[in-house]
Amino acid sequence: MIDLYYWPTGNGLKIGILLEELGLEYRVLPVNIREGEQKQAAFQRISANGRIPAIVDHAPHGLIEPLSLFESGAILNYLADKAGRFLPAAGTAERQKVQEWLFWQVGHVTPYLSQLQLFKEKAPQPQAFALELLAGEAARLYGVLERRLSEVPCVAGDYSIADMAIFPWIQPQRQGQELQDFPHIRAWRERLKARPAIQRAYAKGRDVATSERALALQ
Repeated sequence: MIDLYYWPTGNGLKIGILLEELGLEYRVLPVNIREGEQKQAAFQRISANGRIPAIVDHAPHGLIEPLSLFESGAILNYLADKAGRFLPAAGTAERQKVQEWLFWQVGHVTPYLSQLQLFKEKAPQPQAFALELLAGEAARLYGVLERRLSEVPCVAGDYSIADMAIFPWIQPQRQGQELQDFPHIRAWRERLKARPAIQRAYAKGRDVATSERALALQ
């Protein structure tokens, strides 16, 4: 059994998608970040950084004690390796390509797009400089992804944890992007939206917090 400490944000949804794709037994333990529950000591004993998502695997391979992990990229790698799916074998070029795009998502997509959403939606006063800078970076990131998807059906070639990491963060209406300008992203997004595991992950997210903006699949 895997405990998923979670809120249905872009980062939380990544892990829900992979767990659904793998068919692993898990239970959702909501951490309401809108109410500050991520600051509670009990949660921070699991997630030292005080951020969702985090997991506790009660049956890790080769270990007696349960294993807790935080940071979405680390969790994706761990779960995919444990199941032997959606992440190629160690020592292969294919694995490194998945890692390349996973780290691109972790290091660029989430930081810039989340800050853009924050300034657009929650700043008490308009911040023209920040909005211009972040909107420009959002357009650049969409361009990077568009070029890649013009070459391959999924970001690392085959469907992988890299696609699962990126998909929940492509929220064009919140990020001021028009998917008609990015036809390869639009086609990739439609293919992923049709996957039953992704549909289940989003449905479970709505069971936790219907109004979360990351759950909208325009």
